Amino acid sequence: MAQNLSTLVTPYHKNQASESRDQIGFGLSILALCLLPIERVALPLGLKPVDFVLVLLVLYGLAQAWRTRQRLEFPLLLPLWLILFSSSVAALVGIAKVEGIIAVVQEIYLFVWFIVLTNVLRMFSLSDLDRLLKVWSIIACIEAATTVMGMFRIGPSMFYTLPYRDRNITTVLVRSVGTYINPNAVAVYLSVSFFIVLATSWPTWLRSALAVWLFAGMFGTGSNGALITTLGGLAVLMVVHSITKMHRGILLWGAITFIGMGLVATSLLVLAIEPSLLSGLGVSGSGHALYLTVGRFSRSLGDRFELIGWAWQIFSHHPWGVGPNAFSTIRASLHNDYAAFLFERGPVGIIGWLWMIGATLLMPLRAANQSTDGYQHWQILAPGAGFLACAVNALSHEISHMRQVWMLMVFLFALSYAHLAQQAANAPSDTASVREGI
Repeated sequence: MAQNLSTLVTPYHKNQASESRDQIGFGLSILALCLLPIERVALPLGLKPVDFVLVLLVLYGLAQAWRTRQRLEFPLLLPLWLILFSSSVAALVGIAKVEGIIAVVQEIYLFVWFIVLTNVLRMFSLSDLDRLLKVWSIIACIEAATTVMGMFRIGPSMFYTLPYRDRNITTVLVRSVGTYINPNAVAVYLSVSFFIVLATSWPTWLRSALAVWLFAGMFGTGSNGALITTLGGLAVLMVVHSITKMHRGILLWGAITFIGMGLVATSLLVLAIEPSLLSGLGVSGSGHALYLTVGRFSRSLGDRFELIGWAWQIFSHHPWGVGPNAFSTIRASLHNDYAAFLFERGPVGIIGWLWMIGATLLMPLRAANQSTDGYQHWQILAPGAGFLACAVNALSHEISHMRQVWMLMVFLFALSYAHLAQQAANAPSDTASVREGI
């Protein structure tokens, strides 16, 4: 096992800068990663600073494809079309038509930059993609510093206060928002960044240290969903990597992982049923660190069930969906993407959402299955584990509209395409021709 684990610390053997690097696309991609977590700045129509760069990347990517006659890939085309179709129908027959039409336009924008940016990044060399992963990791570690500071109310008040809302803070510890507008959004960003760090070619000890720091930043947000799903995604990543490449130590990894996850789940369940046990553990006061997470578990769970029950009653009168973002207009978001896609977009919408999740998770598995290098195999699977964590976290938060999730998907597909292309290039010519025929 030690010999197999050593492959995870081996950097790229071809880590030289590519002579044909797309300097403009590479530079714009770096700028987008730097601006991605700056969501505190509110612009008209719900835009953020990163959107200006994303629009430039879309225009540049389309111009490059036209100039070079580059063949475009259209990842998730069918499920995205289903989602867009269901959103359009629900917007027309739903109860919030104006908000629904705006949501459809936002979805079109989101899907377009996801597809175009994937095509831009898949043309980069693997070493350049690794550099972008490292840039993302560095920015995420800075963001984690803002959440840790915010939890202790250190630094600017923007790190721990919600915009457009008066907040009377009476406790020492609070849920941090960093440079985002709510704790759950920054927690999702740090969660996906956790797996981005694991995908870099830095030494194992450095990746581990940075991942722990990002997890501490997540704790500062108090998001139970992000904390639990990140641990679960890490567990699945280690087990899948062991099964598909190491072949030894599977039972040990599986036993340690699932026993640990079982203990965490059992503890949370007990505290959810009887929150007063925290006082018995000597934890008192809403400002205590445990009250930022498990102390909120029971109340948050109850609120979500109550919201879903209320939404079901409305949906029963609108079987084709009440319209995207309709519940946010009426009362509040459902904090559950699966319920939101069913109730707001109807049965076609939930089919598209589940199809999208399944197709996204299968892509890195397909690419990793053809990889023969231990590190590259791990690098392909890590973003997939991050998306799995997001897919599970979507049971407690609506993350389908979050830019950080779609940016993770961009890297997931770009890395998978790049690794598949490399495997095809390294394969014998007869094998490559057979694959092209398929």
